[in-house]
Amino acid sequence: MHLSHQPNRHVGRRLAVVVAVATAVLAGPVVQAEASPTQNGSIAFGRFDPELGDSSIWIANAEGREQRRLTTVPSFFSDWRPDGRGLVFDFVAKDGVHISRIESDGTGERQLTFGAGIQEVPRYSPDGREIIFDASSQQPDDPGFHTDIWLMAADGSHARPVTSGGFDVEPVFSPNGRYIAFGRIVGATDPNNFSQHEAIYVGRTDGTGLHQVVEPRAGLEHPRWSPDGQFLTFNIAPDAIGAPGAGTIYAVRHDDHRLHIIRAADREWSFTKAVWSPKGDAILVVCHRNATNTNNICRMNPATGEIDQVVAGSPSRPVNFPSWGPRPTKTRH
Repeated sequence: MHLSHQPNRHVGRRLAVVVAVATAVLAGPVVQAEASPTQNGSIAFGRFDPELGDSSIWIANAEGREQRRLTTVPSFFSDWRPDGRGLVFDFVAKDGVHISRIESDGTGERQLTFGAGIQEVPRYSPDGREIIFDASSQQPDDPGFHTDIWLMAADGSHARPVTSGGFDVEPVFSPNGRYIAFGRIVGATDPNNFSQHEAIYVGRTDGTGLHQVVEPRAGLEHPRWSPDGQFLTFNIAPDAIGAPGAGTIYAVRHDDHRLHIIRAADREWSFTKAVWSPKGDAILVVCHRNATNTNNICRMNPATGEIDQVVAGSPSRPVNFPSWGPRPTKTRH
């Protein structure tokens, strides 16, 4: 079973554990991070390819123009190298899901992880020297399947686990590189609605000092850090039937744990996979338009929640998995 065939990529495997948990209380205003000195560069996104029967990665400028295909294999989550000149991404192979890197001009592709199982959702450290990801030696259909957080050098060497014993997914570095945040799956809501309970944890990059910053919520997914380090954003899965806030983008200050709504789902739109611009002045998000039943990529104002469509999808060729890189620098990592 390929994870990419699931609506949110992790849905199938998140039904493995069933426990009862509490949910957090929403409070507070909409927020915006202060801009960082980094300038915004190109974006990347997945687009369904009928010939592959799955998604491949495309890149474009920040306005969604000058689109071109980057990968030719089923590939999904990507992250831009801090110099803005290359990306790391996960892809499906015969023996599981692995991680590769590639230059933004399509050259220099190199596979970084190997072996049966799952290595997915890679993210660079702020200095570009390390990559964090979640991994398992098992397949999603195996009994007791779960993933741990792993860290490796940017060339794929010195891979080592950071967490173990939980069901940990989608790690991301803090902007200062000293901490990581990730989702911890702790239970399913209803085996018939493809949802799960997930919490957000923060700890040091060696796995010590772990603490929960968002209590388990039905459908919680895709944690990301704002560029100023003040907020963690996440969404509630749009297909989490019956989950409070399904399709809504939230933010939380890691020091007070209060949740804020950036943009709520409504009759016209629902949202998932929010990623901040490098400058911190905008958010790139998958925006589902209910009237046309299409996944698109939108730019969202974090202060007002207003959106502008950047990349249009269609029912037969939906788009997904956004990432936003910095303006390229001369130094390569």
